[in-house]
Amino acid sequence: MSFDVDTPRGQETINHTAPNGTVELAIRSAAFPGHPEIYSQKDIEKEKELAAIDFYNGKTKDGLDVVLIPKTYSTSPGINIHAVKLPAGTSHLGYAESHTGKSHSGDDKIIAKYKQTIPTHFTYCPSILGYYHLSRFFDTEHVEPAIVRTMDVAAHKPLADLGKAKAIGSNNRQQWTEVRALDDSHSNSTLYTKDGKQLYGALQANPTGEQSYPHLSDLQGASAFAASAEFSKVTSPNPLKLECIDASGKLNQSAVQQIVQIKDLSDMILMDFIMSQADRFSGNIHSEKVYVWIENGVLKHEAKKSDPAKAAEQLKEIPPEAVLINRMIMKDNDAGLVSGNSAKSYHLLDKTSHIDPKTYNRLLDLQSKLQKPEVAQWYQTELLFTPADFNTVKNNVDQAVGILSSRKDKKLFLDASLSLALGLEEANE
Repeated sequence: MSFDVDTPRGQETINHTAPNGTVELAIRSAAFPGHPEIYSQKDIEKEKELAAIDFYNGKTKDGLDVVLIPKTYSTSPGINIHAVKLPAGTSHLGYAESHTGKSHSGDDKIIAKYKQTIPTHFTYCPSILGYYHLSRFFDTEHVEPAIVRTMDVAAHKPLADLGKAKAIGSNNRQQWTEVRALDDSHSNSTLYTKDGKQLYGALQANPTGEQSYPHLSDLQGASAFAASAEFSKVTSPNPLKLECIDASGKLNQSAVQQIVQIKDLSDMILMDFIMSQADRFSGNIHSEKVYVWIENGVLKHEAKKSDPAKAAEQLKEIPPEAVLINRMIMKDNDAGLVSGNSAKSYHLLDKTSHIDPKTYNRLLDLQSKLQKPEVAQWYQTELLFTPADFNTVKNNVDQAVGILSSRKDKKLFLDASLSLALGLEEANE
């Protein structure tokens, strides 16, 4: 597949000019055909914020400087987009040189991540884009918004040099070395534009307040996940009968947490099965804290603010009977469609006994949508899938429907839903 900057795509494109005059593109992909309603107002605002990021002279809406810093502390060589107050007289690259490590101060936030495909490794830009739009089709909030972004090769080279020089561990260094060599030839069509002047990849919002997911983040490998107590609840052969309301009429925190966790895990397994994810079970399960409460017969939820001062203010507005739970974040989704499928290899979907009825019905809907030529075209133009990528997703969806529908009303229960358990409507955030 080659990326031609002149091919019309996206619902909105913002141009940014690199220091040497190359015009970079920030492209908000068109909505899933026929379904603009699956994206929230917050999604649209985040996409627009991403599209507005100027890599070289940018400022955030809070007036902070945008600084690009190579990611040197994990395998894949992406670029973290930081929002900082640059000290007087400090250049962007100078700041980056002294801040490549994982730790950064409280006034230095990572607002987004930029990743391009690495041909020999589990880093694939269409996978990042595919997960975002799939999560919205399933109406799950696990994945942050992502857009298509190009970047001038000449501007990328010094960052790749820095990544190579500061890499922590041989794997990361090897990846940066490879990317830097590719920058010199800039002819590989999976990561450079047709004219060879730019890289193209996915720019994704970085979740605020994310944490490791208790216990699940520590598991190494799909077999450890399959043997976990958390997954055993997803595979339980009995209908969920959780007392989500206690004797005093209040939400029961542990029951609410359990049903949300079962939904989160079955959603994750289904999405990973569809996207042929190879690298979920090496610490790539994260979480955020969320308040849940009932207000006038409606189930409400709100993510806990990560900034301590804002969190204290927020708590004044949150009803005292709200319970605080962990909700899953899927933030490392770049190893789909390229090598293996852990959910399939370990038969995780076959073993899943509880799923949200809305997720199940949307899966059936997705199967019919994938038959449409305009949907196949959308995947290729807007999400940069190859025809083979699209066929992989289509075949995986067919298999997922076969696996789940054959067990419905027998060993598969459509009961992994908190609103269903409580008999309430759920408010949109």
